[in-house]
Amino acid sequence: MNEFVEIKDPNCTDFEQVFQIYEEALPASERKSRVQVAEMVKREDYQVVAVKSGEQVVSFFVVFMSLTHEVGLLEYMGTAREARNQGLGAAMFKKAAEMAGTRPLLAEVDSEREDSADGELRIRRKNFYFRLGCQQIEGLDYLMPQVGDSKPPVMDLLYYWKGCSTPPGHDLIRGWIKTVHAEVYGRPSDDPGIDWMMKGLTEREPNRG
Repeated sequence: MNEFVEIKDPNCTDFEQVFQIYEEALPASERKSRVQVAEMVKREDYQVVAVKSGEQVVSFFVVFMSLTHEVGLLEYMGTAREARNQGLGAAMFKKAAEMAGTRPLLAEVDSEREDSADGELRIRRKNFYFRLGCQQIEGLDYLMPQVGDSKPPVMDLLYYWKGCSTPPGHDLIRGWIKTVHAEVYGRPSDDPGIDWMMKGLTEREPNRG
């Protein structure tokens, strides 16, 4: 039986195992530094959760829940190579969605809109989220801020919003992005990149503000 364990101490063995999987499972262009990941453990607006089988960490996820706005971000998920294809990804997503409650939970996913060697894998990953109830913000040219030495790939922004079937409005989407970019990536709230991202969206009536 797998167990969800929130990491509270960046000096513990569980964190060491989480970080090892983090480095193995995620591309360098999307990874933050060890110091930054350790800081997430200490922040009130983050939860770093390990999935353990006995004493061994087999997967993990990192979820951000803003303390200032009603929005969250499933920032990272990763699974040890030997534990893949066992349903852990779906279990982690469902746990993160449970933690989000009624607030929207965003997910940044590599897009198939650009030519890449892993195009088929990108489509499968996106379909994984769709099967779990996520929706894509169509027309949004999403830019994930650079966190490593190289630029991240072209991405799409998905969201899971329990109990809400109406697409979010233009202003609400802008607010989500401003919050995530400021509180997760340390970007200024007036970043001109946000206007660039939003240009492809058609104006829609906002829901829930």
